[in-house]
Amino acid sequence: MHYSQLATATNVIWKLIEANGHSPEALFRDAGIAPDLLNKPGARVTSASVNQIWAKATEIIDDPCFGLKAFKYWHPSYYHALGYAWLASHTLREAFNRFIRYLRVLSEKVFLALEEDSGGFTIVMDFELLGMRIAAQVDLGMALILHSCRLNYGDELRPKAVQLVHAEPPCAGDYYAFFKAPVKFLAGRDAMTFSLIDIDKPLIGANPQLARLNDQVMIEYLAKLDKDNIIDRVKAVIIDILPSGRVDDERVAEHLSMSVRNLQRRLKARETTFRQLLEGIRKDLALTYVLDANIELVEVAFLLGFSDQSAFSRAFKRWTGRTPSGFRMSR
Repeated sequence: MHYSQLATATNVIWKLIEANGHSPEALFRDAGIAPDLLNKPGARVTSASVNQIWAKATEIIDDPCFGLKAFKYWHPSYYHALGYAWLASHTLREAFNRFIRYLRVLSEKVFLALEEDSGGFTIVMDFELLGMRIAAQVDLGMALILHSCRLNYGDELRPKAVQLVHAEPPCAGDYYAFFKAPVKFLAGRDAMTFSLIDIDKPLIGANPQLARLNDQVMIEYLAKLDKDNIIDRVKAVIIDILPSGRVDDERVAEHLSMSVRNLQRRLKARETTFRQLLEGIRKDLALTYVLDANIELVEVAFLLGFSDQSAFSRAFKRWTGRTPSGFRMSR
């Protein structure tokens, strides 16, 4: 199967190649990627083509640490609305959960996973899922993760540990200087661990309103990206009609030009129900809205399509164990 990824995200490798004294245009054209696609928001290219560029870049660039320097060329817009939603997140935990939830905007293959235990919060990468695993690609991914975190948290953020499957390069000192943490080469996986305190620290740049607006943009983009994905299509309609107060499978089916029975059948085939999707969206949006002090809790209930504030409060307490007002005051 040919998987795709966001074309604008390849601006980073373009600029890396350019910064190392080579012309990226020929490499991109040889891989079947028209350079003008890099400036078209929402355009997609095949992962195989991107892998071809990485393989060639590794051959021509005489610097085993060139992937580590990718963060210098990253811009939030390269990740569509996902980049801006990340920067507007309330905590790094929220940012990572959001990133995983909408990762298909960036890549059809979900190559990141999150783990948590008493030792910390770990991000695990698996580039083999994208059809290739070379050191520079992994270095780029790890560097961008930490750089993005530091944009939110501050330059003082240090991981507890970094694990890399590839062998230690001659420029290993560059890794220690960048990560400012213990780095283990020839590890069993590519991963980075943060302390739980750092992962849950409230971030100064948090903006729940911007975060939810970008969430909606991503849901709508995913729904258009895969018209056969009934879950994304239903989510997009639910978010659109939530404030109207009448959110049921009949109305959603009408928006999708299908019968209720057909909608229910297709959701069942994906091992979910309309009620589960509605509940999940309301919960996700509620956690974002409640953290925004500029939105009255009465308005939150309206935005989520509840009949009144008491109905919303009961649902919120079921989701979190706390009332909306109590949750807001604790943050």
